[in-house]
Amino acid sequence: MFAHSPEPGSGKSRLLEVLDLLVANSSGLLYQPTEAVLFRTANGKTQLLDEIDTWPNGDFLRGVLNAGFHRSGTVVRNERRQDNKWEPVAFPVYAPRAMAGIGSGILHGTTRDRTFILEMVKQTREERREKFRARKAKPEADQLKGEAEAWVRQNRTCIVTLYDDAEKAFPYLTHLRDRTIDITEPLAAILEVAYDGAPDLADRRLELLEAVALTRKDGEEESADHRILRELLRLSSAEERLVGSASELAARCELDPRPTEYEISQTLRRYHFDSRSIRQGGSPRYRYELTQTQLAEVCERFCCGPTQPEVDSGRQIAPCAGEMPSFAEAAGVQE
Repeated sequence: MFAHSPEPGSGKSRLLEVLDLLVANSSGLLYQPTEAVLFRTANGKTQLLDEIDTWPNGDFLRGVLNAGFHRSGTVVRNERRQDNKWEPVAFPVYAPRAMAGIGSGILHGTTRDRTFILEMVKQTREERREKFRARKAKPEADQLKGEAEAWVRQNRTCIVTLYDDAEKAFPYLTHLRDRTIDITEPLAAILEVAYDGAPDLADRRLELLEAVALTRKDGEEESADHRILRELLRLSSAEERLVGSASELAARCELDPRPTEYEISQTLRRYHFDSRSIRQGGSPRYRYELTQTQLAEVCERFCCGPTQPEVDSGRQIAPCAGEMPSFAEAAGVQE
């Protein structure tokens, strides 16, 4: 989870302080950790990382964060043995993590893709409430944490069984992107066990999907490459084949802002479209020849994502088939 805001004083550190009281085996709040601290304090902990916008070694820490997304994730470092010889040692770095910092773009794209994003805002004077004091809140937090731990011990087997059969258990997640499904399935497994047989299960599924939509924004943060590919696909729909140099294609795009010749060229090369000498309305020039079939396949493989996730209380909704129902309609809930 990543909490960000445009400026200080928006509650990011306070969120981590509250989590510190509630999460399992908290690492405590870590500020500017070294790579060694990050991978040595990961195993069996919940890591709380604050002020990540100030990390001078962010590129080195990124590898640990990304490796820690998978249960089998490790980093290997040479360690000195008692006989003064060195040997490679694998450190497990899998851990749940909550991070906070100023600025929405401070996380690398690969890390953001594994993360729920929370935008924090300052409270107004009218929203002011009692000041949070960890010492006073700790007794109540300890009680909540104890109840959560007891529930997990009692229901662990059911949660694991449901999660292992996730593809069949959570049909209402099928319209999310694959990565979003990956990180939402554990939450869905907990929800299904917690509300098993409850009359408001459909409501709870709806709330989960709405929270995922707010914190993942699938389809709203489309990359520049994907926007260009979709625009070229639109342009190709009116022609048997779309032919032009990078500058000619850029001039035809109706995106705002309009992509540059360099951006068009880099995008097409990244997805293995090659230019060649083609004569069009004059002297030969290196141009791209793009068919609608080629562009459609690339868009389907790399760019296709729903504009919003849908929830369904048990029934399968066919993706990309005409108009999608609203959250409430899909969940069978009256708005």
